[in-house]
Order: sequence, then structure tokens, then C-alpha cells
Amino acid sequence: MNTQWVLNTKGDPLGTVNRFISKVWQETGLEGMILPSARKNELRVVDDLSVLGEFNPFQPLMLMNIAGLVPGVLQEHPGGRFGILLRPCELRALNEVTAHKEIEPARLMTICVDCLGTFPDEEFEWRSIRTGSDAGLTKEALQFAPQGGIAAYRYRAACQMCTSPGARSADINLGVLGLPVRQSILVNGQSDLLDWSQVTDKPADPALSSKRQVMLSKLVEVHSQTRDRVLSGLTEVLPANVDVLLDQFEDCGSCQTCMEACPICTANPPQRAKDGRYERQDVVEWLVDCVGCGMCEQSCPKHMPLSIIFTHVKRSLEEVLAA
Repeated sequence: MNTQWVLNTKGDPLGTVNRFISKVWQETGLEGMILPSARKNELRVVDDLSVLGEFNPFQPLMLMNIAGLVPGVLQEHPGGRFGILLRPCELRALNEVTAHKEIEPARLMTICVDCLGTFPDEEFEWRSIRTGSDAGLTKEALQFAPQGGIAAYRYRAACQMCTSPGARSADINLGVLGLPVRQSILVNGQSDLLDWSQVTDKPADPALSSKRQVMLSKLVEVHSQTRDRVLSGLTEVLPANVDVLLDQFEDCGSCQTCMEACPICTANPPQRAKDGRYERQDVVEWLVDCVGCGMCEQSCPKHMPLSIIFTHVKRSLEEVLAA
């Protein structure tokens, strides 16, 4: 059973969230926190509460989906329980990785934050220079949280088409979409996880939760329309099915950059058959497990629109499986 509470931000949503996580850390006796590094393909395991002040869960940049690196981190740090802060697509990926790898869920306390969207690397860098700092982009993203975020046309394609931007199913979920974040942030968590009155300010008003749900529904509708519009415009040039996609992979030669960036592939990578082609069933499983984070597209040296390609083939695959 879950319970809902509120954090009063007093004009500082980022600082409020970091202080909240610090309190949760102390109340639950965590060994430390697993956080993304400033460099790709690295995670930080921190055991110093003061380091949380350097962390920014609202930064509109996603260098990697950290879920794929979690098994290795837990192997390097046997024993103990760690907190991990995730975007919604990272939480979905972690669930898939857990299904394929021997991860003890009890060793992780998951904290998920509503996603306000992320820019491509180059776009983020350019905008940071324009605004004078990375912090300016975070401030801008949070400023538009009550409206569901900034107009998404500059965001990564995966973010523009994401139909699950809301935090849910984690041990602790932090809601900001649709909310006046300079006043309040919504906390949804397992009622028996800790004494919520010690780490939050008050029980949540149902109206606040309703406001967030209305915005989430609106975003799902807008993002679904974006996805369908892109699909309708590209249907004739997209791979029609898994077999055509396999042919397309042959044109990529030995490049596996998209698979190396995919958290699902770190746990369950497609294997090649004797003829050198990828095993069809392996690719089918990859598509079925895909969480739509878009790291494949972001890493592709050919700049192929992999987010919409995979969405299209996955949809055709689901239609076949449902028939």
C-alpha cells in the first residue's frame, strides 16, 4: 500500500529533493547511493551525504540509461542496501535487467522522479553556453513543470514520443509534472518503508495528486500524437518487420554501438547465428523488452532514427503476436 505526502520547496525544488533524499538515506540506513557520473558508462557509488548537494535529478540531459550498469556495481559492492535515483525509463529498464540478471531487488531502494524531458548532447551543450550554465537549463525546465515541461520539439525523439513520463512503481516516487514546484513536490511511497512524517512536511491534498494526473494524461495524449504523426510520415521507409530490420543490421557491419548503449542488451544481448546474422528470436526479445529510452538512437554513428524504427517494428510484432 502506498501513501502520499508533500515536500514544501520554498522556492528551491532541487535543494528540497536533495535534502529529502539525504533524510531518507539516514532514516533507512542505506550503505550509500548509486548516482550517474558526469561521464558516459560510469556510475558513482557515494557514501558521503554531502555529495548529494552536487547531484541534479532535474538536469535535462541523459548521457546513458544507468540500469544496465547496476548489476556490475552491486557485484563490486557485495552486501548492504543502496538507494538509486532513476528516470521513469531507467526504472522500467532496471525491471527488465533484473528479470535477466541475478539482482537481489531487496538490495536496492528505488527513487524515481517525473521526467521533464532531455536534450540531445549537442543541443544541451549549445543551450548551456547560451544560458551561461547548466543550472540555467534546470531552472528553465522546472519553471515550466506546471505546464508539463518546455515545448518538446527540441528534446530527444524518445522524449517527444514517451508515453510514460511519470514516476511510478518505485519504492519512492517524486511528482513534479503539472505541479507548482516552487511551492510543492508530491511524494508517493510504500507506507511501511519509513515514518513519512519525519522526512516530508505534510500528507498530500488529493487535489494536488489529481492535478498531476491530469497533466500526465495530457502529456501521454500529446506524445502519442507525436509518435503517430511521425510513424504515418515515415511508414513507407521504415522496416516493415523484424526480418527487414535484421537485413538493416547487416548493413551496419560489426558496429554494435546501439546495443552497447542499450541497458537491455547489457543483460540479454542478441547473439549472432552461424551465418553471421543476429538470431531472430534474440532481436524479437530485445524489441519486446525495449523501454523506449532512446539511448540506441543517441549513440548511433549513422544518426538513424532508431526510436521510431524500433517503435514501428515493435508495434507490427505486437500485432502479429496478438493475432
